[in-house]
Amino acid sequence: MNIDIILPYKEIFSTNKASAVSLTVKNALEFSNFKNNINIYGQFTDNPFVKKNFIGIKVNKIFNLGKNKFILNKYFHSHYSENNQKIIEIHNRPYLFNMAIKKIGDLHPVTLHFHNDPTTMKGSKTISERINIIKNAAAIYFVSNFIKNRFLEDIKENHDNLYVLPNGIQRNDTKFPDKKKEIFFVGRLVPEKGSHLYVKSIINLVSRNPDWQFKIVGTSKAGQENLQTEYEKKVINEFLSLGSNTEYLGFIPNDEVKKLLKSASILVIPSLWDDPFPLTALEGLSLGLAIIASNRGGLSEMLMDKGILLDNLNQKNLENSIIKLISNPDILKNYQKKSWTNYKYNQATISQYQDEIRKNIIERYYK
Repeated sequence: MNIDIILPYKEIFSTNKASAVSLTVKNALEFSNFKNNINIYGQFTDNPFVKKNFIGIKVNKIFNLGKNKFILNKYFHSHYSENNQKIIEIHNRPYLFNMAIKKIGDLHPVTLHFHNDPTTMKGSKTISERINIIKNAAAIYFVSNFIKNRFLEDIKENHDNLYVLPNGIQRNDTKFPDKKKEIFFVGRLVPEKGSHLYVKSIINLVSRNPDWQFKIVGTSKAGQENLQTEYEKKVINEFLSLGSNTEYLGFIPNDEVKKLLKSASILVIPSLWDDPFPLTALEGLSLGLAIIASNRGGLSEMLMDKGILLDNLNQKNLENSIIKLISNPDILKNYQKKSWTNYKYNQATISQYQDEIRKNIIERYYK
């Protein structure tokens, strides 16, 4: 029995260039009982996370299919077999799910993983498209209740093939880590992530708090070595002009980010969009940081009763929240404790839950 995972073309399944979907698939693979039976198909990379499980596909631009369609067609043409038992798992491309169903019908179970708002994605924007996916999918996974609710907007029937499968990060430490006076923004340097708002909010704080270090990790695109957009150049130039206790670290691979955050005190996530279930917030929770975030998207359910959630996110409210933490050690420690206590997103548990769903699908389809 095989589990064949189809990644979106833009996802690079490697340490140096991975973004959220690749990291989520890599994390889940590590703790799955089906690890030896999982094949991951995606854009070719020289250094995949796990060479044994990854099949890189070089996209031939001569064929006018589109890069995602090319990967799916190449999978069916060169790697797919009708004879053996398998589940095909498609990530974040509902129109590829529709193509797969059209090609193989119910010969093998096909599942779809939503990492973003389904109502904005090709192949699931309309009610009829989403109902069709429900009818044909062996399982539909959502990274948060927020994303599931978006999928079910204006759909009233109950369905038993819909699952909230949150992103996970395995916490290996049993002892609360020692903390330094460090405040981080970690994420893509694009307007919707709110890095400019973070910088604006600390204009008055950097010079007044020389014992605190203010840091930014990220670029506009995963794996990018240099600042390329006018937006990110402006944000970082303004940030570095605030004082000697600011530091811009560029893009850093995920494992290195976690090492940095382990000793940090505060994580700021000023998202200006409905972030589905950001890994940065998970990292903050797993490492016991006090988290300040916008109260929207998947952040609301992740950080409820654990972090400072801002309904009205603006420069002043964000600044006041940071001041509240750095000026009151007891309050800071209390929020750090809230993050650390009752952490419920260990990847081993989440992978076990997904494996149970997979097992039930196999038993149902191949009686």
